Amino acid sequence: MTFEERLSTITSLYKEGVEGNQAAVQEANQLLEQLRLDYPDHPLAEAYHGGIMILIARDKTNPLERLRWAKNGLKLLDKAVAAAPHDIIIRSVRGRSAYRLPEKYFQRTRTVIEDYTFLLNQEDQLEVIGIDKSRLTYELGEAYRRIGRNGDAANCWTKLEQETQDPEFRQLLRQKLHSLEGKPAIEHIQANDSPESILMERAARAVGSALLRWVEKKTNKEALRKEPKKKKELRKEALRKDTKRKEMKKDSVRKKTRRIEKKKKPVRKYTKRIEKKKEPVRKYTKRRKASLPKRRIRNIRRFGRR
Repeated sequence: MTFEERLSTITSLYKEGVEGNQAAVQEANQLLEQLRLDYPDHPLAEAYHGGIMILIARDKTNPLERLRWAKNGLKLLDKAVAAAPHDIIIRSVRGRSAYRLPEKYFQRTRTVIEDYTFLLNQEDQLEVIGIDKSRLTYELGEAYRRIGRNGDAANCWTKLEQETQDPEFRQLLRQKLHSLEGKPAIEHIQANDSPESILMERAARAVGSALLRWVEKKTNKEALRKEPKKKKELRKEALRKDTKRKEMKKDSVRKKTRRIEKKKKPVRKYTKRIEKKKEPVRKYTKRRKASLPKRRIRNIRRFGRR
């Protein structure tokens, strides 16, 4: 395949990557690495590779990885523009890539303004490469607003409002213009720290949160280990309480039996006294029976005494 054919495949993958296809971004990165080996120092290959690196940085979750990929991508883009400053495609790739980067961390909005202004000055060639002039003008106004150039942003959006026929887009532009009302033409926006320090701080926060999660996992594991011991202790305590309740019941039963025994004592004494009184009667009857003749005793048993 020729350079143009290979670059056409990469261009289609790049467009899919811009729409959010991560697999297309990875495939384009591999193709560009090989293309740059075959055609070293080619500005167009370097520009697309720089744009792909910006998309890879977008998909990374680690702040340090994002910083590394974004910085490498911007270096390639700047190198490509320096080698071919009048190439519309290279300017478009760098401008769109820089527009996606937050001004708060990278301070590349002036690069966006430079590239977009160059592209709008080449208005007759924009349709050839498929660049929408309206979108370019809208994003240029947004870039002006980011750095406090409210007057230039208002000029871009006012011009678009007069040219567009889309009612929804016109309503959006009116809202943007309304947000600029009462603001100075040039507003001073406080500069932020360098992206390195900001992303390092983010990385430190990420590491800190990871450590906290690790500590929480460890404490949860320790709690799970201690939980069986707690259960055993609770069971032992429950058994102790149960035995105490049983002992108390036994004590109460013993006390009751003692009280009953105490009540029975006088009854036993009374019955003993009665038994003692009956003893002489029995002795008398025995003596009497012994003195009576057998016939008399038999009649007494049969008919009783008279």
